[in-house]
Amino acid sequence: MKNVFKAACLLVIIFGLLIAGCSKTTEPEPATDEEAIDWLVRENPSYFNTEKHYGEEDTTGGKIGAFTPVITYFWYREILPDSVIININIDIIGDSAFVTWTGEFDGTFHLFASDTFPPDTIIEYTKDFTDFGTRYAIFRRHYRPNEDPERRRGWRLEKVSGAEIISEGNTVQIDSVRLNSASYPDTLLTNPLDLFAKEDVITLTPEEECSLTVYADNDTAHVFLHSWRKHKEHHRSKFVNIGNGVYTGVWFAPSNDPGVARVIHHCAFDMLSKETLLDTIAPYDANAWLFPYLVTTSK
Repeated sequence: MKNVFKAACLLVIIFGLLIAGCSKTTEPEPATDEEAIDWLVRENPSYFNTEKHYGEEDTTGGKIGAFTPVITYFWYREILPDSVIININIDIIGDSAFVTWTGEFDGTFHLFASDTFPPDTIIEYTKDFTDFGTRYAIFRRHYRPNEDPERRRGWRLEKVSGAEIISEGNTVQIDSVRLNSASYPDTLLTNPLDLFAKEDVITLTPEEECSLTVYADNDTAHVFLHSWRKHKEHHRSKFVNIGNGVYTGVWFAPSNDPGVARVIHHCAFDMLSKETLLDTIAPYDANAWLFPYLVTTSK
C-alpha cells in the first residue's frame, strides 16, 4: 500500500512540474523581419557602439600641453541625458538586409583652462555640441523564419562597418589612418564606413604594439586616440603633430585580462580643431573615425 501511495505522490509531483513548465512565458519573438533585425542590432552593442569617446577618461601619458590665449589642462565630452537619437533603416532584398545606422548626440564639451602657467585658478568653460554618427551593416537569412534556434527569423549579422562621427558645423576632416603592427604591417584604412565580414574584424594579440598615423586636411588640429591601453579601459592619448597634416602615435592593445580577450572593443581616432581646445568661445568642431577590433590569445 505504501508503494502505491509513493507512486501516486510521484505522479502528482511530475504532473505538477509538467504543468508549471508548460505555463512558463516563452521568450518573445519578433513579428516581422524588420523587427528581428532591429533586435539583432540592439543585441550586438559591441559592433554598434559609437559612444566610447564620450565621458571622462584616463589621460595618463596623454597631456595636450599649453595653448594660448588659454592653457588647457583637461577636457571631456558629456552626452546630455535622454538626448541620444538612434535610427535604424532596414532595406530587405531577398535573403539580404542592408542596414544604415545613424545617431544624433547632443552634449556639452567641458574645457578646463587657465590663462597662466602654473595656473592660479583653473576655470571650467563649456560648449554645446551636436554630433552625427553613421555606420552600415548587412544581415543574411541563414534559417527559415520558423526554424531559427535563436528566434530571430533566421537573420544573422554578416558584415559591418566602422563608424564616422561628424560635428554640426564641421570643418576638420580625417583623410586616412595607417596601422603598422606585427599582425597588420603597413595597413591603410581610407574609409571607416567600408564593410567587412565579422570574421575579418581587426584582431590583435594582447599588448601588441601598434604604430598609428593619421592623415588629415588640417595641420593645426589636435588628434587623439580613445581606446583600451594595456590594462586601462577608458584611455585617451594625444598624437604628435609632425606637420603637413600628419599625426603619429604608438598604442598598445589591451592586455589579456579577464573578460577582455575575444570581446569586440572600439577605438576612436578623434580630430578636434585648434580653436575647439584653444579658444573658449569658438564653436566645437570635430571629426572621429571609430573601428571595432578584437584581442585574442592566439592568431
